[in-house]
Amino acid sequence: MSLEENTKIERQALENYPKDKVLKSALSAAVALNLPIAFWQLPECKELHFLISFSGVQKHSKIDLEEAGSGFSFSPFDLRKESLFISNNFHCSISQDTIQVDSNSNNTFDSKQKSFLKNFYDQLDQIDLDKTGFHKIEKPIISVAAPADYLELVELTIQGIKNGQFQKAVPARQIEIPLHADFDPIDTFLKLCEAYDHAFSSLVSIPKVGTWLGATPEVLLEVDANNTFTTVALAATQKRDFEKSTEETAWTQKEIEEQAMVSRYIINCFKKIRLREFEEKGPKTIAAGNLLHLKTNYKVDMTATNFPQLGTVMLELLHPTSAVAGMPKENVLPFLDENEGFNRDFFSGYLGPVNIINSSNIFVNLRCMQIYKTSAFLYAGAGITEDSIPEKELLETELKFNTLLNIINNEN
Repeated sequence: MSLEENTKIERQALENYPKDKVLKSALSAAVALNLPIAFWQLPECKELHFLISFSGVQKHSKIDLEEAGSGFSFSPFDLRKESLFISNNFHCSISQDTIQVDSNSNNTFDSKQKSFLKNFYDQLDQIDLDKTGFHKIEKPIISVAAPADYLELVELTIQGIKNGQFQKAVPARQIEIPLHADFDPIDTFLKLCEAYDHAFSSLVSIPKVGTWLGATPEVLLEVDANNTFTTVALAATQKRDFEKSTEETAWTQKEIEEQAMVSRYIINCFKKIRLREFEEKGPKTIAAGNLLHLKTNYKVDMTATNFPQLGTVMLELLHPTSAVAGMPKENVLPFLDENEGFNRDFFSGYLGPVNIINSSNIFVNLRCMQIYKTSAFLYAGAGITEDSIPEKELLETELKFNTLLNIINNEN
């Protein structure tokens, strides 16, 4: 199949292929050429996206939403580590009826783009493309903590709160699961998109960084085409009863206070920049797959407040939020660093498209896993307050693990 001089793929040609084959071909071509690639689906939206950078991944001390250009942000939990940015040299969106393609490449990457497109088409024309490769790194040699260890960590956290060390902390744990020989990241990503349409589903694969997959319910911030800034306070967790409506949900005082702390954290961030004109709605019970949370929405008209840099300013203030770290941050972060016993890496960091279709959508990287050759690490945390019961907090992490485990084990 010939390439057009302007290096655009003919939309109608791609529409002759199933969407799973388009995504698998894109991932296979990116891996073959050692290029970073990100796939995603926004909440309440059936449109799938992927983008590729022909210049490799960029590293920044922080992401500037106004200056970064178009691309995909992938940032770790640890503020001392660099944020990654996949520039948008090639972007494809797939809806139910159409496929849209745009290329932001230039002469510098002309040969790489031609190589990618040739490889992409070669993959599409293969009769059999059942299993897709992905960027892999060596699995770290670590000892995964047992559930009993997490109970001890929660007890230690509660003691720290009682001693006045901090008001709230969110200790996390990890588990390792084996992957079936026929595990395919694209198939799993598509299952996540279908099962959790209220979440932000993503698959990010970067050379020398590895491959991460997840479906997170938590917006960190959004800046839309109308210059509206949005962030949310999302906290408190309980198992969803599918026989009841969300309006029938009862919350304990501990859970209400946990969510209120996150709300106060956001309002304090607004106060730091002397922002008083914001809209607050909530808290409201929302469903996220098999779980329920309390959520409060905050909106700011960036034009009316004359604050065009609000997205970048709030990104730096918010991350890591009290919902994934605790408060105050300056006391909690050293405690977690010393006592969690593992590297969170990109878990509870943030990720999402930046300046794509005139919008930036950044999410907290929860309900996620890092994929290795034959196994994967899953991550989950729980918000601990003075009234926490360790056994219930352990159960909360198990329920959060199930977001991915239900899909991987075909228990939708």
